[in-house]
Amino acid sequence: GRPKFSCAPAGGRDGHRPDLGGALESMGGQRVLGWLFAGLILAAMGSAWAHKPSDSYLTLKPAAQGVTGQWDIALRDLDFAIGLDSDGDGQITWGEVRSRHAEIAAYALARLKVRTDAGPCTLQAGAQQVDEHTDGAYTVIPLQGECPGGAPARQVTVEYTLFADLDPAHRGLLNLAGPDGTARTAVLGPEAAVQTFALGASEAAPGLWGQFVTYLREGVWHIGIGIDHILFLLSLLLPAVGTWQAGRWKPVERLSQAGWDVLRVVTAFTLAHSIT
Repeated sequence: GRPKFSCAPAGGRDGHRPDLGGALESMGGQRVLGWLFAGLILAAMGSAWAHKPSDSYLTLKPAAQGVTGQWDIALRDLDFAIGLDSDGDGQITWGEVRSRHAEIAAYALARLKVRTDAGPCTLQAGAQQVDEHTDGAYTVIPLQGECPGGAPARQVTVEYTLFADLDPAHRGLLNLAGPDGTARTAVLGPEAAVQTFALGASEAAPGLWGQFVTYLREGVWHIGIGIDHILFLLSLLLPAVGTWQAGRWKPVERLSQAGWDVLRVVTAFTLAHSIT
């Protein structure tokens, strides 16, 4: 596993299990498929445990003569890229992070470019802090940029290549604050590394439906690349095609019943995981 962040130095409820072989046999399959499925689960446990989405959170606020913002990047991802755990004890301490602030900033800023319609902006990183997200510790990089031109920018182009050479599944979640107070969101990644956003009051911002479709598409893609998601979904689908009766699994009587249950499970799982 990857090192964990630490602020200090490291120092069948009833005993019965379903007979998968018998279940498959009663459904017209063969017992060997049950063993094959069990073997697939065991073989995939390692990769399923290791699967974790890699995201960063980028906030940008264009101003009259520049841009400000904040960039949250997971320490586990930075450790994989530049090696933060200097003593190799499996714990990333605040001292280890602080001693690498300059290197972290240089690595991140080399992979983020912001330009307005007047030309490229020069970004600088402020004093970093560490924040806890639901999936671990992140370094928080304040951003300050100078952009050419004295008038407010009419559009902003963001080029994002963080971890593109290490993890093609990495995504940057952008929150762009417009001059009129509206917030625009976007997903930055290898397939959409360069994106341009109009900031003029007369320009139509992407609607909520368009943003929802973007995140839904990313959520479906994220489910598809994770073997843990597929296995979990299969475990949810098993009760839809069979019922536990008299000590064994029996197939459902009507195909329509199974189809409706499958549709509900798949839809609920996809929507919930796409949103979260």
